[in-house]
Amino acid sequence: MNVVTRFAPSPTGFLHVGGARTALFNYLFTKRYKGKFLLRIEDTDKARSTDIAIKAIISGLEWLNLNHDGKIVFQSHNSIRHKNIADELLKSGNAYRCYLSNEEQNQIRNDYMKLGLPFRSPWRNKKYNNENENSYVIRIKMPNEGFTEIKDLVQGKVRIANNKLDDFVLLRSNNLPTYMLAVVVDDYDMGITHIIRGDDHLNNAFRQHWIYKFLDWKVPDFAHIPLIHGEDGSKLSKRHGALGVEEYKEMGFLSDSINSYLMNLGWRASEKEPITLSEASKIFEIKAVGKSSSKFNISKLKNINSYFLKTENPKNIINLIIRNNELGIEKYKKRIKKALPYLIERASTINDLVDASTWLKNDDYEVIFKENFKFNSNDLSLLVSFKEYLRELNIDSKIEIENHFNKWLTKENIKIKDIGKNLRLCLTGSGSSIDLIKILDILGIEEIIRRLSYNLGRSSF
Repeated sequence: MNVVTRFAPSPTGFLHVGGARTALFNYLFTKRYKGKFLLRIEDTDKARSTDIAIKAIISGLEWLNLNHDGKIVFQSHNSIRHKNIADELLKSGNAYRCYLSNEEQNQIRNDYMKLGLPFRSPWRNKKYNNENENSYVIRIKMPNEGFTEIKDLVQGKVRIANNKLDDFVLLRSNNLPTYMLAVVVDDYDMGITHIIRGDDHLNNAFRQHWIYKFLDWKVPDFAHIPLIHGEDGSKLSKRHGALGVEEYKEMGFLSDSINSYLMNLGWRASEKEPITLSEASKIFEIKAVGKSSSKFNISKLKNINSYFLKTENPKNIINLIIRNNELGIEKYKKRIKKALPYLIERASTINDLVDASTWLKNDDYEVIFKENFKFNSNDLSLLVSFKEYLRELNIDSKIEIENHFNKWLTKENIKIKDIGKNLRLCLTGSGSSIDLIKILDILGIEEIIRRLSYNLGRSSF
């Protein structure tokens, strides 16, 4: 099967999760059938389109590994082609010039709405005077009878009566195309075979169908996927959480997690095991996407992210943790490598790991130990005893720190609970959830002595 899909965002903001899922489904469908996945930036609205948004969309797709084929198409570069097609529809009698003023248009539209009829301009069947042309738009001439039917790959067979469809504008008075015209012309010129987009565009499909028909162009297959809603069932918005994929990246989510979670919103809802982009591209079927809207749930996203944190290459996770940290990188890396299996058990995001690994930093005690600790005389005495015990050892000793610690406990005739809490504070600053023996092993004898000396020097009764 020949497959060419496209993702066609308007660069008026960042790449939000709804757009990311649309791009994802286009990408998976394309890879499933070894086709081409194209990117088109629909930037004809120059008043709202920005370079910042264009860069954010492109970088967001790159981060998600939804790599497009070929060069990016910018819709604004095709305006002459759009106008020529509008003129072609005009010549064939499938479009007409409309000279109505805004006031006249609004009045006629309101009158038709009261009667439950679609907009029809009185210029639909009038002849215009070439010698005295006022400002005009070009409108399509929709049929008045019959039905328009679309066999949608997700929604099934859907149809609408033609007497419900407006004579919409194809070309504005400034010779710039409307979305309805530009998207059809660009899709045709790009050879798009399947249009996969949100179901808020379903009504547009009935209208765009006629542009294809009037031009004797093959109508592509449509697949309109349900929108993503918030947990309360309303349209996804800022109050439901961050929307831009870049925000999720900054929150410490992995791209694999975002992709895997978005697959669950409509396609793999009943599946429990997360899968990668590569795995999904081998089995994705657009017809398996459900018709119902999906609810975005940040807790479920965190669960999936936790799964991928555990399955990701540890080297990649470590690099993500230490980026932007210039304090003793090599020693820090070694400690995180030893601590990671324990830290990762309770983490949902990279940011969780960053916060949980603060105590692993070396020579940055002001960050790790934000307050002075108060110990009673007995606690202080035990901490001093343990420090002095370690000083007497050979730091390069191959004997595990656990053995040293247990020997010292026996020597003092105490149990681990008698010193555990205070020792944790002196070594981690907050009482890390990692087992105390693991903490001792991760830091090593030399660093344990340094931290004890630092905190005991600041402590008070």
